[in-house]
Amino acid sequence: MPEKIIKQTLSEQIYNILKEDILSGRILMGDKLTNRELQERFQVSSTPVRDAINRLSKDGLTQEVSKSGAQLITFDYSYANELNDFITFLACRAVMLSSTEPDTEKLVEKLQMYEEEMAGAKTSMEYFEADFRYHKVFFDHCGNRFMKETYKQYNFIRTLLIRYAIRTEDERDLGIRQHRGITQAFQKKDYEKARKLMEEHYLSGMQLAREHYREGDTFRENKK
Repeated sequence: MPEKIIKQTLSEQIYNILKEDILSGRILMGDKLTNRELQERFQVSSTPVRDAINRLSKDGLTQEVSKSGAQLITFDYSYANELNDFITFLACRAVMLSSTEPDTEKLVEKLQMYEEEMAGAKTSMEYFEADFRYHKVFFDHCGNRFMKETYKQYNFIRTLLIRYAIRTEDERDLGIRQHRGITQAFQKKDYEKARKLMEEHYLSGMQLAREHYREGDTFRENKK
């Protein structure tokens, strides 16, 4: 049955729905996005579908874009490790740069708000959205627009990787506890400790992934 599109930009609506489908696992990494199927699904012409696919491509989520559609990327453990190292470097740098903010208390209030949203999340989508916003606080206040834009682009891909690893309530709770430790250190103006805890937080995410995947595995589906 066709899905109704709320009036906004059609390509924007389709893009957001596809990203949600990818994050939730309804569309798997490596799957093909076919223009014709998407046109039928959303009851639109080819133009907004192509525009949405092009946006996914700019996000680094597709490969082999053609007139008929595109294929989502697949990534192996080595790719995941490199990406995690890159995001870890940016996140730690953002902590230190944001420490120069004149009013760090407002920053801390935002961090605490997103911690509570993570704790109250009823779905994986809600949990990872709050997690994204928690980390984005540091990038919003780091004073570097390029770091902020780079984080927004590549963190989504990292989230796709980590969602395969964070499956249980205990694993979610671990992330929340780590966030609280970072926030407390930042609030006490122990910025070096906050940076170190941020580094450990990102490394532990990959450790969880390591427990579910062997080197050479492709991050394509949620394996049991």
